[in-house]
Parts: sequence; C-alpha cells; structure tokens
Amino acid sequence: MIVFSSKLKHIVMKKTVLLDRLTIILLAVALGGLPVSGLAAADAKPNFLFIAIDDLNDFAGYAAEEPGNFLQVIYPDPAVRARVLKRLTPNLDRLASQSAPFVRSYCASALCGPSRTSLMTGIPPFKSGYYMHDRHFRLYETLTNAVTLPQQLKANGYFTTGVGKLFHTGSGTVDGPLKDDWADARNSWSVWVNHAIGCNGGEPGKYSPPNGGLMQFGPSRLQLEQSGDWQVADYTARLLEKGAASMAGSRGETNEQTVTLPKDKPFFVGCGLFRPHLPFYAPEEFFKKFPVDEMTGLTRAELDKIIADLKDVPKDGMRFSDLGNGKMKQVMDNARKLGGEEAEIAAWRDLVQAYLACVSFADACVGRLMEGLDKSPQKTNTVVVLWSDHGFHVGSKYHVAKQALWEEANRTELIIRDPRRPSASDGKLRRQIVSLNDIYPTVCALAGVPLPKTLQVGNGLAPLLANAAAPQLHDELLMTYMPANHSLRTPEYRFMRYKDGGMELYDMIHDPRQLTNLADVAGFAPVKDRFSADLTKRVAGEVIPAANASAGSNDSDNETVGPQKKRRNRNQTE
Repeated sequence: MIVFSSKLKHIVMKKTVLLDRLTIILLAVALGGLPVSGLAAADAKPNFLFIAIDDLNDFAGYAAEEPGNFLQVIYPDPAVRARVLKRLTPNLDRLASQSAPFVRSYCASALCGPSRTSLMTGIPPFKSGYYMHDRHFRLYETLTNAVTLPQQLKANGYFTTGVGKLFHTGSGTVDGPLKDDWADARNSWSVWVNHAIGCNGGEPGKYSPPNGGLMQFGPSRLQLEQSGDWQVADYTARLLEKGAASMAGSRGETNEQTVTLPKDKPFFVGCGLFRPHLPFYAPEEFFKKFPVDEMTGLTRAELDKIIADLKDVPKDGMRFSDLGNGKMKQVMDNARKLGGEEAEIAAWRDLVQAYLACVSFADACVGRLMEGLDKSPQKTNTVVVLWSDHGFHVGSKYHVAKQALWEEANRTELIIRDPRRPSASDGKLRRQIVSLNDIYPTVCALAGVPLPKTLQVGNGLAPLLANAAAPQLHDELLMTYMPANHSLRTPEYRFMRYKDGGMELYDMIHDPRQLTNLADVAGFAPVKDRFSADLTKRVAGEVIPAANASAGSNDSDNETVGPQKKRRNRNQTE
C-alpha cells in the first residue's frame, strides 16, 4: 500500500488533478514517499508460500545455541555440535539467514489439531473448546462459522491451494461428508490436492517397542523421492516454478489433479510436511548423518538427573511426564527387557537419532520447496511463512512427545521472509516472545486484506519484521493443553497451573531447562500469585466440552488417507 505525504494529498485535492496510477507512483517517488525498489510491490499484492512442519521443535542450526535448546544436552561438545548442525538443517538455516527468524515462538496448544485450528481460525482452544481433534473443527458450534486464514484470503481475491498436513490431516473433500473434509477443502481452498504424506516403508529398529503403536522408529526402505513428504514438496516446487503442476492421487488411487496458478490473482500456496511426526521413519541416508556415538550427553548420569528433576513437579504435572506411562517409558521398558539398564541409554540414543533423521528429512523437503521458489518468476513478490505446529520432547522431563505445558512442547519454529522488505530478510534473530496466532493478522496485513470479525487473538508482527530490536508485542502468551491446564510465558518466566491447582514456575532467564520449580519457594510467592491471578482473568469463561465429547487423547491421522475413505496401516500416525 502506498502512503502519501500530507503535502502530496493537499496538492492532489486542491488542484483536483486526475492522475493515473503510474503518475501517482512516480510523484510519490519524487517526493520520497516510495523508493524505486518498491514499485513492483506497490503494483501487485504479494503471493505467499505457507509451509507447515509437524512436530518440529527448536532443533535447527540457527536456533541451536539459544538457552535451553536440548541439542546442547545431546551434544555438549560445541565443536561436535557445530559439525552435527551442518548436517541437520542446512536448508532451514539458509532460509533463516534470508528471513526474519523468530526463536521465541509458541503454539496455542501442544497438540496438532488444536494448535493448527487456533492458528488457522484465530480462535484459541480455551474459547472454542477444541482441545483435541476428535472430529472436524467445524462440527464444534464455536467454530462452525469460523473464517480461516486461507478462506479470508480467498474471499478477498486470492487463489488458495494446498497439499499435505495444513489442518489436522491432509485429506479434504468438497462434496463428501463434512466429517471427512479435514483439510476444509470446501471453505478454505480454491483447489485442494489430496496426497499421501510422511514416509512409509519403515522397519522398526532394535529398540523400537513391539506393539508400540505410534512409538516406532527406524530407517525406511523407501528412497527420498518415493516418500509422501518429498512428493508433496516436489509438486509444490513445480507449481511455483512453472505456474502449473500435476499430482497423482494417494496410494491405491488412480486420479491425478492438475493445478494452475491464475495470472490475474495473487496466490496463497500451502504445503504441509508430516515428518518429524511419529513414527520416526525416514530414508536410511538421513539416519547415517547422526552416529549415536556422537551423542555424548545422553548418559546414565543425565537420565538420572532428568528423573531427579521431577521431584518438584506437582501431581497433575506428572501426568504429562512418561515416568508412569507414556512413550519414553515404552522405550525404556523394552530396552530393559533386551539388555537391562545398560540398554536404556542405547535405546534413548537410537530414538534421538531417529528424530534427528526425520528433522533432516523434513529439511531436505524444505530445500526442494525453496529451490522451486528460487526458480519461480514470482520469487521477488512471494512471502515465505514457515512454521511448526508445536515443539517436541526427546527426553527432557522424562517425556517423548508434545502434549505438555513445558517449554520444549510449546516452542515452535517460525520464519518469515518478505523479499520486498530488506528488514524482513536480514537474518537477525527475533528474540521477542510471539505466538503462532500472530501469523493470521500478519499475513492479512501483508496482503492488504481486512481481518474477519471472528478473529479473537493475535498481534501483527510488522514491527518485528521491520526491526529485529523492536519492543515486545506481548506481555505474556497463553498456552493450553486439555481443559483447565494452562501456561503463561513472559520474556522472563514460564508459569503453569493444572486442573487440580498444582503449579510450576520457572525463571527462564537463569533456568532455561526448567530444573527448579519456584512455585513453592517463599520468595517467589508474589510472582506466582500475580501469574495465577492473571491466568484466572485470561481464561475466564473457558469452554469445557461435555465429558463424553473428548474421551482419551486421540492424536491420530493416516499418512495415506484419501478424500473419502480411510485405510489404517502399520504407519498409523498422530
């Protein structure tokens, strides 16, 4: 949008000169109101490449040295860690160096469906009651008429198309039952493309628990190009390169879809990658990048330290650790059966190797996406927004999962590149706390699109895109996992209050690994009480679903789901 000086407005109004668009732009340049480099951006609305990555925590080279990053525990030797990072995420790191990377970004809920629904609708879980993903979000009365981000862009002149896991699953249908339209194809997208995601063909490794459900890990027999995630990335890259691309249907289906980007509309292209979501299967080449003998920080002493750290976690908080039940317990129980206590560390390292392999696999897919954009004639007018839906524990708090209120489960990756603005492509780390809910208003502002009346949360990130050292936009951020379990994150503290009233409080400046719970330390009682009072106000009127509406912790979808049918297989995924 062009902003004219008051002098220019006065001249135009007083003289009532009829100027065409080009004349106005040139006059604005002459008066210093618009740089010449902004001419192309002024003439056309920006396009968007919208990349979602599932279960990706802060394991990336550009973020690895931030306080509390668990990579520092896995690889305590800085020289070894530096070498590993070069193998881990070279494409994410390159993108971050050309963008505005946010290293204090947080989700609304550490579970796929609630996090994505909150981001896409601007309605947080405590207001919608969508704490799980037991059914399509529009089947909740609070979300039936929600206007999603792509839906709002589509209503305001954008061509919107997507593939992969952008909402809770990657399957959509415009004419089937609403319950099967998880991708919201009928409302959010001009054209939705169904395709398999993830990476099938996995062979469980030695320490992968038998009958472990989703808790499986090991190399896949597939080559990179045969995997679902690579195929959706390659399809999206070809669409950007050529302006049109075809995609074969999901496995077992013969249909093929062709999408063409219209030349008379800006586009919003979404691509959702499924890895590093469980099961941790990826092509074998990615496992070889991370030899377990380099993980010198994963030791018996470190595991004992993690278990001892749980002593000050309240009863309800312990429900989210795996010490009594959960994925890490599954792995450790199986390891002891195979080789006693000594096998626990080998199993832990194998699990972490598998997660890192899946992160690296996802990074390769990001590389293909960026290669496609680099070859696109729309490169200089396409904004990149890359995000992960929440974080993931690989051992801290004796937990292997998201589903928790601790930092590792809720910190996400968020990278925004606006090639039209040098300040938004400077590679400087943004350390202000931000939320995935800020994406919706930010994209709308960049697109010149109004916000819908249904949007309830989020601050536009324009000040931080303009200046990496800008002041905080949020005093605090709210995170929720399941009803009545909430956390507040400020630049200095993380506060948690559970359904049973138990609390945790951590000094995130001096204790970024959250090792000392200050909630019961006398000197911090005023801080705890202030946070508790703030939280009570923030969640007043919280929507609690009926007891039978969301039984259990269903976090399942399928890598090979088609638009109107589901096929369960050994790679059932959350």
